[in-house]
Amino acid sequence: MSNPYDPQTPARPQYFGGREPVLNVVRERVESAITHKKSGGILIYGHRGVGKTSLLKKIIDEAKGSEEFPSNALTFYRRFARTTNDQELYATLNEELVAQIDNRKNLIETLKALGKKIEGINLYGVEFNTANHTEKSSYQIWKSNLSGLKNVDYVLIALDDADFLSIEAIGELKSIVEDTNSVPVLLVISGGILFEAKLVDDYSPVARIFSGASFNIGTLDLKETKEVLEKPLLHESTKWQPEAIKKLHELTAGYPYLIQCLAKASYTENTTITIGDVKNHIKDAISIGKSWLDHEIPTASDQDVLSFVKIIKLEKNIIQNVEMGNLGVPPVYIGRLVKLGVLKKISRGRYQLLKSPIIATFEELKRALPQNK
Repeated sequence: MSNPYDPQTPARPQYFGGREPVLNVVRERVESAITHKKSGGILIYGHRGVGKTSLLKKIIDEAKGSEEFPSNALTFYRRFARTTNDQELYATLNEELVAQIDNRKNLIETLKALGKKIEGINLYGVEFNTANHTEKSSYQIWKSNLSGLKNVDYVLIALDDADFLSIEAIGELKSIVEDTNSVPVLLVISGGILFEAKLVDDYSPVARIFSGASFNIGTLDLKETKEVLEKPLLHESTKWQPEAIKKLHELTAGYPYLIQCLAKASYTENTTITIGDVKNHIKDAISIGKSWLDHEIPTASDQDVLSFVKIIKLEKNIIQNVEMGNLGVPPVYIGRLVKLGVLKKISRGRYQLLKSPIIATFEELKRALPQNK
């Protein structure tokens, strides 16, 4: 088979591993939507390289059901790459909703052509007067579309990189979830590490729709790493030596992006991947991740990196000066990390971590610093 590990694209849903606490909450909210017609929100945030996009695509995949037994949920995913205002947001939602109605029709026609049973698989529909749509705002069209939906259990919307939403668009997230609809809406959004604090501090009414379902996702533990590595090889002769998995997890600190880089570099078809294979392919893994990570702190010294590595072990976004001192980070290097853009001083003795911890681990591997020699 071709190399199943690819850090440059989101993980295929069938290869996805870990994040069960998040997925379990999503499943509970799906059940509540179907049984009690209850809408809700799920917020996923974190640093770069922790697999937010892969998680959103896994959520969408589960909600769709299988090819053999598709669900009656209308689902769609959209990733933002530029500032998007409220009218553009609603225009996007309308566009995707109509597209998914057409996709459902095509799916049922395909199943019929293959002679498969389609009992219990609803043909979606929407009833509204299109004549007046040109006179309505994007929001009014969205409301009209939702109220006119037929044969849909719930709508699941996954919005990736919601940091690009304007202030007005962020405000509309509450309306999307809480406006009364005959069909419940589950809204799953992702953002960077600062996105949740932004919601809480600046848009607290919006933050409330994610109460009990707000997740700062980070590294994978050893069990989750094992799942990520072994799932793509379930029906293959290639296997991972347990010691190799443990070493790969140790070297990558459990960062999903680096796991994929080192797994891709270490992979050989029809063999057992050993701890030696993992150690011998560190440079290849660094080369794979180089274009994405190498430019983040190019002027950092080795001691800067070691200080950064110590700080990320706290697994905190807001860090006290005394905490860094207790780890052995001298004040001069705290100052240097501020200049490098790794830290930002937010008040006396308090700092915010701006750069993704994955960068520290990457630089530690690249430079073969003491922990990884």
